[in-house]
Amino acid sequence: MPLRPRSTPLTGRGRSGGMDLGTRALVLGVGSLALSWIPVLNIVAFLAALMAVGFGLLARWPTGWIADEEPNTRRALWGAVLGGVAMIVFVVTAVRYSAF
Repeated sequence: MPLRPRSTPLTGRGRSGGMDLGTRALVLGVGSLALSWIPVLNIVAFLAALMAVGFGLLARWPTGWIADEEPNTRRALWGAVLGGVAMIVFVVTAVRYSAF
């Protein structure tokens, strides 16, 4: 039986699993801050922090062309801030661990 395309496109909620960009930014920001203290995992945390800042700024963008639903801008702001703090912690720990 051949597969046929869907007649209705997926909405933003079905595609994203229930998380808007603000919530994704917050989850990535908290995760990156938690992992940025660990010497080898801080490289992955730095990438997650970049994504948190990017998602946070995209969610706060005023045009609304990013998603079908309204993102949580307060969570987006906190995600971007935590992502920025995680990047600073990454730089400090990278310098600290490379000195020894």
